Amino acid sequence: MAYVNIFDSGFRLPDKVCILAPGPNGKRHYSRIPAGFCVIAVSRAVLIPEVRAKVWMMNHADQPWYAEAEASFSGVCIFGDGAMEARPLLTGKQACYYFTPAEEPLDPDQLRPIDGVIRLGGSIVGCALQLAYNLGAAEILLCGADFSGDEYYNGDLNPQPTHGETWPAVQRINPLIRWLMEEKSIKVSTLSPTRLAVPSYQA
Repeated sequence: MAYVNIFDSGFRLPDKVCILAPGPNGKRHYSRIPAGFCVIAVSRAVLIPEVRAKVWMMNHADQPWYAEAEASFSGVCIFGDGAMEARPLLTGKQACYYFTPAEEPLDPDQLRPIDGVIRLGGSIVGCALQLAYNLGAAEILLCGADFSGDEYYNGDLNPQPTHGETWPAVQRINPLIRWLMEEKSIKVSTLSPTRLAVPSYQA
């Protein structure tokens, strides 16, 4: 199946989306994801058995669990072109899209424009927030976006160098979230504990 640039595709998201990340804090909250929210699973979260995602977003396909995830997921795939370098052969998917990250990443001190682009530097959750904004979401719910420690939802540890008690990416994502909420009137909240500056979800 051929990849199509997400920004040339006409693909849109519903008004309400939930970005599902693989942090352990989300485990007790999967059942609280409202039925009307479109779930975007980022990275390894696509393997969480309790949640059925519609969209899977990835930046890197060189992961030991990638083959299992690719084989088990049949929804819409949106990959950064870094993931496409692995050239995974995706069959049986609803659609396959890619994005080429903007040259300049997210900046903690100066919010660069994100209309029609996705900037790196804020982890895959930061990419998903930008994706949701660009594709029409009016309300964004987070689950499992801990931004603390190195453990996954299933107890595995991230093999990458330690992220620390608060990930450095938080400094880049908080200005983005504040801009989405204050300048674009997009509701952003979280079901599970996070280091990000977002309010808890209220139904």
